[in-house]
Amino acid sequence: MEEAKKLNRFYIFPILYVLSVYMAISNIFTGNKGLLYSLMFLSPFILGILNIVVCVRCCKPQYRDIMITSAAIVKYCMVPFFVMGGFFTTCTFISGFVIPVPPMIIIGPSIALMLCIAGWLIVAFGSPYVISYTVLCQREGKTSKGMAVLHIILQFFFTLDVIDVICLSFKARRNVKMSVAVIVLMAVSVILIIALVLFVLLQIIII
Repeated sequence: MEEAKKLNRFYIFPILYVLSVYMAISNIFTGNKGLLYSLMFLSPFILGILNIVVCVRCCKPQYRDIMITSAAIVKYCMVPFFVMGGFFTTCTFISGFVIPVPPMIIIGPSIALMLCIAGWLIVAFGSPYVISYTVLCQREGKTSKGMAVLHIILQFFFTLDVIDVICLSFKARRNVKMSVAVIVLMAVSVILIIALVLFVLLQIIII
């Protein structure tokens, strides 16, 4: 019982990482300044490094199931963040070509590129749990080296990382209900993003 409680405390790390990302983005929109708010903005990257350290130290058989659940917590909870970020990045990129202001052709794509880089770093720092889980599965003979490498590579690509975690969760028979909910959320999000982008383009063309 005591050992189970000790292992369950591990979930504080993925939860803190997710919270840090949302706090950082809220800090950008509120425009708060100062040392505390600067640390809040940097907290996803600080906690991301902590994620890596923790996953390396806890890459042990008893943590295998906890790793896949932690991966699901990070990847699934970040779906709304990336849906909003993807929509904003797309609109920013498009604005550089449709808004009749000369500097926008540089500003729009430049901002979109910076957002993509920041988003990719957040994806990368949230991937150690899947990588640790995959390494453990490979060591135990539950997956081949080739598949392990593929799972690790997929963790560094938008959307594919979430789909990969969904597949791993179904294979491990863990987080199944959560995975189904995310599939529905992603499907609805794709439809809404397409509709919103088309609406924005239509409004710009009409104006």
